[in-house]
Amino acid sequence: MLHAQELLTLSVIRALPPDMRGRIADELKAHAELATQPQPSVSGERDTLEAFRTHVKRLSILLTSMS
Repeated sequence: MLHAQELLTLSVIRALPPDMRGRIADELKAHAELATQPQPSVSGERDTLEAFRTHVKRLSILLTSMS
């Protein structure tokens, strides 16, 4: 499911002007850095948190390569 969302997100972002793509890439980088900060969580949420971090990092790399 996440992969399909990534593809849709990238398709929409590719249609945007380059300056807007750059702003989105910068914003996603900030979110990726925030996601790597230690956060209190329940052990059952650890897998979800790791999946989210991986997802955000992957999108950040893809967006950076596009801008």
